[in-house]
Amino acid sequence: MGKQFLDDLVKQNCGIIKENDQYLLEREEIEEPISPPGLELHNWTVDYLKNEGILGRVRLKSCVTGPFTLASYVKTGSGAFPFNSAVSDLDKVRQLATVISKSCGVLAEEAHMVSVDEPILSVIVGRKIFFRYDERDIAEIYNDLKRSCGGRLTGTHVCGRISPRLAEILLCTDLDFLSHEFHDTADNFRVYDPNKLKESEKILSVGCVSSWNPNVETVDEILKTMKKAREYGDDLIFTPDCGFKKLRADGPEAGYEVAKAKLRNLVESASRLRRGA
Repeated sequence: MGKQFLDDLVKQNCGIIKENDQYLLEREEIEEPISPPGLELHNWTVDYLKNEGILGRVRLKSCVTGPFTLASYVKTGSGAFPFNSAVSDLDKVRQLATVISKSCGVLAEEAHMVSVDEPILSVIVGRKIFFRYDERDIAEIYNDLKRSCGGRLTGTHVCGRISPRLAEILLCTDLDFLSHEFHDTADNFRVYDPNKLKESEKILSVGCVSSWNPNVETVDEILKTMKKAREYGDDLIFTPDCGFKKLRADGPEAGYEVAKAKLRNLVESASRLRRGA
């Protein structure tokens, strides 16, 4: 997910180079590109929906790879990951946040929702934060990205197990929704206090099907997860746990069919939930 954005930055000579499939920082600062990076897939989708005459009826959700995760892909020195990457340096993360804010601004022109995907946060924020920055720095970067999206619904997807400390940080941001794995990481049901979630006016986006296991969840199985999520109120979003890129199927065509079957059952489950099933 970093390649989509970082390859653009490499092409635009922003201070990041690519060698042996690794991204390396060759300058002191990451400079802003002439064109916002990572928009090719979004633009293709918008053009397709326009050509079909349904852009106004389809509520498009567009995603960006967040600055913390992008920074984790950029190697800055020797040593162990993630201490040898740009994510250990708040200034570098902020520079990437400035870059990504431009992409967010373009996405918000057509998208109904914008998701800032930050899987690395579940790795670097546990009982403490690995680096020399704190909760306020993380929240500030999220809030700046939220502002760059104008009035669009803006949230974040963080996969893996969410620590109580990370949950508290996310609740203190200006984001509209928080998206996590709940099917394969059921421990996440114990992380958020329903009252605190309501007080923060956040929408919880609940992952209801596995994004890697090729077994297609039944409608009843998905409904069980959805009903469990109702303890957080009625203002919920239901999604797969994460993207389907790592779905363990026999080839891309088989994976595509499995993904469609999972989504089909997810939609049917949501319909039944609305009908009170």
